[in-house]
Amino acid sequence: MQTIEIDKEVFEDMVKSMQLLHTMVSRMWKLLHPPAGSGRWLTSYAAANAMCITVRQLQTLKSSGKIGFFQELGGNCLFSEAEIGRYLDDNRMEAGGCQ
Repeated sequence: MQTIEIDKEVFEDMVKSMQLLHTMVSRMWKLLHPPAGSGRWLTSYAAANAMCITVRQLQTLKSSGKIGFFQELGGNCLFSEAEIGRYLDDNRMEAGGCQ
């Protein structure tokens, strides 16, 4: 077993950096995965971005009935944050489950 020795101040700076990173990731997660019932509507681009998929993949989910939407006059589709959150919760995969 090898050991590495570092200065206490360097270690404390590393811990502070990790805490800051954790805070930033937590805030981003809350923005991308809002609580159900928030009532906001997202465009196709914003919904796809929140789900980390392409707009084409979102269109496939919409046309196959796997995710609900609202179509405005003029053809624009809107997706509720609650619907996106529901879909993400229902289709969550544990780390290492992707192939």
